[in-house]
Amino acid sequence: MKTRLSLLLLIFTLLLTTGCTQLGLGKSPTPPSMVEAEKYYTQALSYYDRQFYIQAVQSFRQASELGHANAQYRLAKMYYDGQGVAQRDSEQTAKWFRQAAEQNHASAQYYLGALYFVGSGVPQDYTQAYQWYLKAAEQNQKDAQLSLGMMYFRGANGIPQNLTEAKKWLLRATQNGSQEAQQALEEVNMTMAKQSN
Repeated sequence: MKTRLSLLLLIFTLLLTTGCTQLGLGKSPTPPSMVEAEKYYTQALSYYDRQFYIQAVQSFRQASELGHANAQYRLAKMYYDGQGVAQRDSEQTAKWFRQAAEQNHASAQYYLGALYFVGSGVPQDYTQAYQWYLKAAEQNQKDAQLSLGMMYFRGANGIPQNLTEAKKWLLRATQNGSQEAQQALEEVNMTMAKQSN
């Protein structure tokens, strides 16, 4: 009898929960499908490849508004480059890079760091630049590793000089194919050799 009563209570609870959800009384509505976002993103890439930049922007925006990180990154790049938009727009660039960066998109994190470094579309803030560079560098983004290494090498803008850290990040960027990092690494090595003498 106890088992039967427990089963009936379980069924009643399930019916009540399902009914409330269908009436909009339970959980909040589910977010739009990522399948739809992927469809817009794929469409945008097709437009972009055929140099239909205005249509690409529209489709990237649709996917971006559905939370597609790669679309947000690509849309930001189009605003940055002035492709398919009336003019370059640093605020829109920063907005879409930020949305992708907050979803852990490494290249968006790097670009957002760069925007903070120069103060484009966001207030100039070297601490924010450092933090975004670090997030991207830890994901093996070579431009962020180079930028982080250079911040440590120069020791400017509130980041103390640290040649060991500079060498570490420049070496990683070099291993990822950055020739600029290779040149900077040689400078760091020479500076370290001079300091040790």
